[in-house]
Amino acid sequence: MTTHTMSRAFALPTGRTVAHLVLGGLAGLGFWELFAAVPTAWFAEYPLEPPELVKSLFSHQLGITLSTPVAKLLHFATGFLFYPLGYWVLTRWVKSFGMPADGWIWGVITYFIALGFFAPLAGQHFLLSDVPRLSLMSLIGHAIYGYIGALVFEHLEAREAGR
Repeated sequence: MTTHTMSRAFALPTGRTVAHLVLGGLAGLGFWELFAAVPTAWFAEYPLEPPELVKSLFSHQLGITLSTPVAKLLHFATGFLFYPLGYWVLTRWVKSFGMPADGWIWGVITYFIALGFFAPLAGQHFLLSDVPRLSLMSLIGHAIYGYIGALVFEHLEAREAGR
């Protein structure tokens, strides 16, 4: 009897890998929350408010009114779980350019997902083009979020592999 194993390219992440992704996501999200609230508000005159985008998206597309805590939960789950899983799929199943490029690229992709895809669905301008300084700060914040998340994740994975 022949045993078939799934190739590395299509393997699912282990529990430990998911835990490392979550830790990387939490690190990136922690940075993001501070960046969105303080330097962004100074430079752009408004903080970035992702839960408001989530609320607007659900209202605009589904006619559902979300509470702020639920919108924050959805944003946080995206930042510490879903985006990190997307990073893993991209770098393990599609193409890896190595660190730090993978982190920066993924961060920019998350910016386009949030403001290029979801913002218009929520009734906002594409990439928040009507508030360019806010859009720029979102791009910078997402890029750094991706870098930090990937850096922490890849460090934890490398440490685990070295054991």
